[in-house]
Amino acid sequence: MGKLLNWLDKHFLEVGIGFLLFFIPLYPKLPLIGVRHTWVYIRWEDFLVALVVVGWLIQLLRRKVSLKLPLTLPIILYWLVGGVSLLFSLVFLRSHLANFFPQVAVFHFLRRLEYMVLFFVAASTVKDIKKTKKYFLVIGLALLGVCFYGFGQKYLGFPAFLTMNEEFAKGIPLYLPPSARVTSTFAGHYDLSAFLVLMIALFTSLIFALKKPFYKILVFLLVFASFILLLLTASRISFAVYLVAIVLVFWLHKKKWLIIPVVLISILLMNQISGTSQRFGKTFRIKDVVYDAETGRPLALLESEQEVGKIFTEEEEIAQEDLPVGSGFLPVPLLQKEPTATQAALIKRPIATALKTATMSSEIATVSGEFLIKRTIVYDISFTTRFQGTWPRALKAFYRNPILGSGYSSVALAADNSYLRALGETGLLGLLAFLSILGAYGLLIRQSLKKITQPFVRSVLIGTAAGTLGIALNATLIDIFEASKVAFTFWPLLGLSVGLIIYCLPRRRSLIKETIEVIKLPVTPIIVFLVTASLMFFSSFKNYFVGDDFTWLHWTAKTRLDDLFQVFLDAKGFFYRPLARVYFFLVYPLFGLQPQGFHLVDFLFHFGCTLGVYLLTLWLTKKRLVAFLASLFFLIHPVNAESIFWISSTSHLMANFFYIWGFLAYVCWRRNLRKWRWFFYIFALLAFALGLSSHERMITFPLAILFYDLVFGQIKKSRKWLAEISVYLPFWVLTSVYFWLRGAVAQAHGLSGDYSYNLKNFAFNFVGNLIGYLGELIASFHFIPWYDLSRTFLRIHKPIALGLLVVLILIPWLFFKKVKLSKTTIFAFGWLVILLLPFLGLGNLAERYVYLAHAGFFIALAIWLVKIFEKLKKRNLKLAILIFILLVGGLLTFWGLEIKKAQKEWYQAGEIANKTLLALSTNYREFPLGTTLYFVNLPIRQGRAWVFPVGLEDGLWFVYQDENLTIERSSDLEAMFDLVGQPKSHVFVFEQGELKEMKKE
Repeated sequence: MGKLLNWLDKHFLEVGIGFLLFFIPLYPKLPLIGVRHTWVYIRWEDFLVALVVVGWLIQLLRRKVSLKLPLTLPIILYWLVGGVSLLFSLVFLRSHLANFFPQVAVFHFLRRLEYMVLFFVAASTVKDIKKTKKYFLVIGLALLGVCFYGFGQKYLGFPAFLTMNEEFAKGIPLYLPPSARVTSTFAGHYDLSAFLVLMIALFTSLIFALKKPFYKILVFLLVFASFILLLLTASRISFAVYLVAIVLVFWLHKKKWLIIPVVLISILLMNQISGTSQRFGKTFRIKDVVYDAETGRPLALLESEQEVGKIFTEEEEIAQEDLPVGSGFLPVPLLQKEPTATQAALIKRPIATALKTATMSSEIATVSGEFLIKRTIVYDISFTTRFQGTWPRALKAFYRNPILGSGYSSVALAADNSYLRALGETGLLGLLAFLSILGAYGLLIRQSLKKITQPFVRSVLIGTAAGTLGIALNATLIDIFEASKVAFTFWPLLGLSVGLIIYCLPRRRSLIKETIEVIKLPVTPIIVFLVTASLMFFSSFKNYFVGDDFTWLHWTAKTRLDDLFQVFLDAKGFFYRPLARVYFFLVYPLFGLQPQGFHLVDFLFHFGCTLGVYLLTLWLTKKRLVAFLASLFFLIHPVNAESIFWISSTSHLMANFFYIWGFLAYVCWRRNLRKWRWFFYIFALLAFALGLSSHERMITFPLAILFYDLVFGQIKKSRKWLAEISVYLPFWVLTSVYFWLRGAVAQAHGLSGDYSYNLKNFAFNFVGNLIGYLGELIASFHFIPWYDLSRTFLRIHKPIALGLLVVLILIPWLFFKKVKLSKTTIFAFGWLVILLLPFLGLGNLAERYVYLAHAGFFIALAIWLVKIFEKLKKRNLKLAILIFILLVGGLLTFWGLEIKKAQKEWYQAGEIANKTLLALSTNYREFPLGTTLYFVNLPIRQGRAWVFPVGLEDGLWFVYQDENLTIERSSDLEAMFDLVGQPKSHVFVFEQGELKEMKKE
């Protein structure tokens, strides 16, 4: 008995972890004990895990195992945040949440602890490499069993035990039809596919550690069988993630020559195995969808317009209760015709509440019989469920309590995204804590691969790292970190790899130092900017067109290829922006009347400008922190809203993109970068020409490069004046050609109204607009009401305005005279003024004009903040860090909330435009020739967002394609009463965002 106890004392945890790694993947999810209000059950593996964990806790109390692991702190932090979130939901939120059950919330929290505690147990069992190899033999046998059962399920009729709904979760054996996706011993095909990606990455990496060819062949066959089984799951996300993981394995093993052949063979096999390739093809389609013309109910997909009476679908008839989640496409509800009659001036069809978002709208509608046929983006059921159901539900839980979330189980059983689930359940703190675990592991792997040379250990680390990346990417569409079979394998595997690192590298560098080194990598800021931009602006992709957007699209739709060259010679009374018009002409066939593609392009232009600002600041200051801060401020500032969210501003973004990258090329040329020097100069000239073809703001470019040369001493007295002039001459020649083409040849639209120069008020406008833009940069849109009031007051009281003008000129002059500024700061303020020069004399502000110009302000602000930090650091480092974080964090939070508010306004503006067009197209399929539509109180702005300053006529052209349809605007409702009821006249009025038609009784 004593020998047995002694043996268990030494080997119990090893045997326990080995058994769990073998048993859990193979044992079906058969229920044991039910939990009320959920169909998640306590199963046999939970008791086995509990037994192993109890053994580990005993050893921990006896100090035979330790918690001193590199990932201990982030894991404990995540548990603490989860516990606080759970407590907060139980105490404060439970009464406000529907279908929230305390015991289920506690159950989900304990499940997280159960999964992750195995990391500590597994890591504590790694004592030497030879014994650790046995774990991977066990994992390989378990994988072999999973593959055997999966193929048996496909070809031999082995039963499946699923948990997709309450009935299946009771342990009922199901026999899958031949076309079904394989699940093997797992509860669903998504769980199986994610597990296989992890295993394929691990064992592919282990092949390179094996010496004997026989063992290499055996492991290769296991990997190949796993890959075929992965294809039989028909999981698109897992196949894509598999490609990423396998490429990373080959890259880290320095077997790059294998990447292209393996990827090509994988894609070829995917096309041969039915299911996966077909599902990829059905992800996004444009189809004719048949709607009931009266009720607006989507009926089916249409194969032929000639057979409207006989509707064909790819599936059986779509049940009404299945909509909108999982419908397979995004439907467009139509207006039910329920006229009312109560007054002499009758309002008929209040429309606003009956129409939905632009992403649900279609392109061209044609009517046949009792059906309405519309071109619609068709998503498959997986994406439809996420877009319309699970993701919005998770975000709703997050918005309810952004810091701590709404508590575990508050997003229902699934969110189809582990990160959104963490965000909804545990808030921003919970998500950041969880990501810190993955981040710390990545840093540990990076450090270890530099020093560990042992082939087996390197292969384990590379395979686990690639598999972890695969799991992390899978988590964007699946709740994979919450899937029990995957989690019970993933966390022990992570523990084994960390245990090997500790064994091989008992002395390691601090992860903080590793973090600092990673932060200094050139690619890190790019990744941070991309992630930040995606989080900030991804939701704007659903914004519909507004105002001027329809004007651009109308022109594009009517332009033929033969006429395209004429845009450079004839502006047709429009602005001279020929390159932008060419852009719209080229992308319109791709994007059509779906705004997502246009918003994506604007997003990419903004991201490109942000990278340009980062490089420019880095070159000017030589300080990464200054460059990072200036670019981050530039990226998220709310004054960018008009430029990013308004598709009509694409020409403006294009010009700014060419401006910043052309300027960077000029700086490179000035820096004498050897053989590439003249290439940079030519690139700068080309960027200048392209920018002039995009927007008139580019005319300040020659002044900007001249100012740069003056400030940084690029103009030297020793050179001949002719040589100096020759540098700038090509830019001035291009400028002259631009003005000649714009004015004399193309006869482009000139300045007018508030957007024009008034020589009498030029000085007032110049200083006033500069102050207005600076105020917006600091206080965002909150500054605008104060600015408008003061401007109105000063227009009436010119003597006061003149006095203030003098004071406002003297103050900066005295400041710059007494305060010694660095060359970079002087250049930053000069950049701000130079880029704003064409617009400072105008009679009004427009946020899009300050875009890119405000980079100068942010460069100066970042320099100032870093100087404060450096001065405080000499006195008290902790105080300096605290103040720096408060200042920077406060600015980023304030501006981030403001840009989100602006995004909401632009979304609402698009909704108004979308509902207006859909309302008219739904209620009036056509108008008689010569009809006039009168619109009263047509909305021009929604907050700071444009709605219909112009463009309604162009938007209605896409609905009716009637050039003779006349649109009239008015703000006088009483004056319109006489037109109500007249032939070929319709009067519409906007009231509280709703479009209503005036009818007489």
